[in-house]
Amino acid sequence: MNGKRVDAGRIGRADGNKEVVLPVALQTGTHTVTWRVTSADGHPARGGFSFFVGSPSTISAVAAPIDAGTSTFVTWGYGVARFLWIGAFVAIVGMTAMRRWVWTPAVRAAGLAAAPAAAAFRRRISRALPGAWAVLVTAGGLTLVFQAATVSGFSLLSSARPAVLGELLGTAFGRYWLAQIGLAAAIGLPVSALASSRPLLGVRPRGWIAVLAVLAAGLCLATALNGHARTLAGASFMVPSLALHLLAVAVWVGGLGALVVLGRMGWRQVGAGDRPRLLRELVARFSRLAIVAVAVIAATGVLTSIGAFASLSDLWDVTYGKVVGAKVALLAAAVVLAASHRRRPEAAAAFERSSAAELVAVAGAVALGAALVAIVPGTSLALAEKGPVNQERRAGDYTVQLFIDPTRVGDNEVHVTFVNARGLAAAEVATAEVTLGPKAAPLPPLEMRLISPGHFVGDATLPAPGTYQLAIAAAGAITTFDFRLYARSP
Repeated sequence: MNGKRVDAGRIGRADGNKEVVLPVALQTGTHTVTWRVTSADGHPARGGFSFFVGSPSTISAVAAPIDAGTSTFVTWGYGVARFLWIGAFVAIVGMTAMRRWVWTPAVRAAGLAAAPAAAAFRRRISRALPGAWAVLVTAGGLTLVFQAATVSGFSLLSSARPAVLGELLGTAFGRYWLAQIGLAAAIGLPVSALASSRPLLGVRPRGWIAVLAVLAAGLCLATALNGHARTLAGASFMVPSLALHLLAVAVWVGGLGALVVLGRMGWRQVGAGDRPRLLRELVARFSRLAIVAVAVIAATGVLTSIGAFASLSDLWDVTYGKVVGAKVALLAAAVVLAASHRRRPEAAAAFERSSAAELVAVAGAVALGAALVAIVPGTSLALAEKGPVNQERRAGDYTVQLFIDPTRVGDNEVHVTFVNARGLAAAEVATAEVTLGPKAAPLPPLEMRLISPGHFVGDATLPAPGTYQLAIAAAGAITTFDFRLYARSP
């Protein structure tokens, strides 16, 4: 009311498990309700509506601070935090795998286990592992704060308050996040052991690698549960498939990164006479590891796509499919570059160039994979399409929202709401011309009634299943909606 928040009451649970806000009192005039929630797959969702008590206000709605929406800084910051989290996890797993199954056996086979280059490599790994773990835990904490800011609409500083974070931790996202951050913290123990020059707690490195493998697998599983996979059909195979996919990506991408960055420093310290032999050993062993990882990535990627795609056309029709396609293209390019390594592995300069290009390709694929977390899969879009029509379009200076209840053959209520740039109901829009009918046919006019600021409702009879079009013209803004009506019984 007048730009001031009035939801002073506590949030209560109403019939049907719907959350309601109980304010102390409401003054006469127009009120705007805005809401933000975290959906089951972690996506933030928001909406709002207006109503009046007694009689409408004579002035337009005033924006409250929470109505400003998520800032660009928060949006990009959340993406960066997610990428750093994934990148740090990939680095930890990849460095460990490369050290255990590639570098150590390679230097032994080349007769260089006692060489200064081998000792220098161990020192670099000992510094890099704790650093990656610190980034992992820090990025995990930042992810929670950025998610709270995205959902609440508060500033980043305000979102870090215990009350706001506590609300988020009470959601499914928050509970799975707690599992993720707990496993990430636990990974610090084997990381410390592997970075130490002496056995920790009397356990040799192979034992700590096994512990790290178990914790990494658990972290992949918790990550898969805290995303799309848990909410889609076939979650019983989608979740473990995605977890295995993440683990295989970490082995390949992280191992390649360790080989290109840390391994290159190592083989450059080896004498010119020994370097070709060491490179042959490194390439042969990493190739075997990469082939297994790529096979797992391909198999689990196909399984995940089966659950995430409603149809093959999702690859080019929806954003999720386009991003997946770009990711597959980058991974395919990386595989081609990897194949070139095996031709002349002893040629150091050529190997460095091709392996660096491969690393760039897989890093891009990881970035696209991180972006998929925030994009709605095709199956979710298809499911929403079969439910009640709930769409929105930009029209001039406004966002026009369309809701058709119950979206079935027969009588329906058509709701059209105009929202201004501040996310508030556009009280200045007092009339709207709406036409509705089967697509590709003359659209008859639909009588609309203004029931609250910017909110119109009309009664429509939809005679048969098929594709319909609704056109709207108001306040100089024009837009159209297309929707599919399915044959559902009343």
